[in-house]
Parts: sequence; C-alpha cells; structure tokens
Amino acid sequence: MKSLLFSGLLLLLCVAILIGCQKGDDAKPAENTLTNFMSTENTVVPGVRTSGPWELGVVFSSSVAGKITQVGSKMPEPGTYRIIIWDFDTKQVLRQKTIEQTAPDKLTLDNVESLALTANKKYVISVNSQSGGTNKKYGFAYKTGGSEFMPFTKGSILVYNACYRNTATALFPDVVTNVKTELYGFPEFTFIPD
Repeated sequence: MKSLLFSGLLLLLCVAILIGCQKGDDAKPAENTLTNFMSTENTVVPGVRTSGPWELGVVFSSSVAGKITQVGSKMPEPGTYRIIIWDFDTKQVLRQKTIEQTAPDKLTLDNVESLALTANKKYVISVNSQSGGTNKKYGFAYKTGGSEFMPFTKGSILVYNACYRNTATALFPDVVTNVKTELYGFPEFTFIPD
C-alpha cells in the first residue's frame, strides 16, 4: 500500500512539474522595435547631424496589450540623455529616465517602472539631443530618394511617423505630421506583450 501511495504522489509531482514548465514556454519574447527595424531594413540609410537641441522621437502603438519595461538610447556620442514616453493624446509624460550612454552608437537600455500599454493607443518615445548643456550629434535614417517608409510594423509595434521639437527642456515633440521619410535620434524601448 505504501508503495502504491508513494508511486501516486511521485506521479502527481511529475505532472505538476511538467505543467509548471509548460507555462514558462508561453512567455512572449521582449521586443526592441526600432533596433530590429534598423538592423533588418537594408533600404534605410543611417546618417548623423550636428545641430540642436532637439527632442527627437517616434509615434507608435501596440497591436496587443503589454508593457514597456526598459527605455534607452543609441546616440552617436557618449552622454547622459533624457528619454521620455508620452501619451500622444494628452501630451503628458508617462515615464522619464536619464540614460548614461558610455560608448558611441551603443544601445544602452535601463529598467523603468513597468508601463502598461493599451492596444491601438498612440504613444511617443523621445530622446533629447542635449547632454550636460551641450548639443550632441544625433542619428537619423532615411530611404534613398527621400521616399516614405513609415508607417511600418515590427513585431507587435506599429510606428506611425517620426516627431521632433527644437528644445532642451522636456516639451512634447509636437511636429508629428508628414514626418514619414526620416527617423531621428533612435530612442528605444523594450515591449513585452501580455
């Protein structure tokens, strides 16, 4: 009887372990949309500009509910850069983080308090091109011939267009219409679908 009871408990334990392992298999992969786009889109040409200060960003939405867990920058020069996630409709700051980028053109991500995104709602992520009171170079990308390449979708994220504003202070990058031929600044975020 003890042997049968022990075998039954062992069988239940094995089933519980297998079920627990299968739940982890359903985890959705983290997405870094802009980095993924720039590394796979061979018709887009990168460049660098020297002017500013600029609040540079992109307007985006997610096709599914999920959360942003990290923000970052990939600027041409090392520096301390301000990254902001904005509500597109209210123009309110949802998350703000200062990123210390120690190497040129190196994507530097840092954790933020998790930000739940509503599916199909527009948001903006931006990076300011000024660091320590000095205007820094910023990256941009365009298609040869100046043709539009936005909107585009990578993973769960739809990027509508780029946006910008000439400012060193934390102001919403309000030039958002007809900016579909160039990406600016390369702010980045990590999105995890629910």
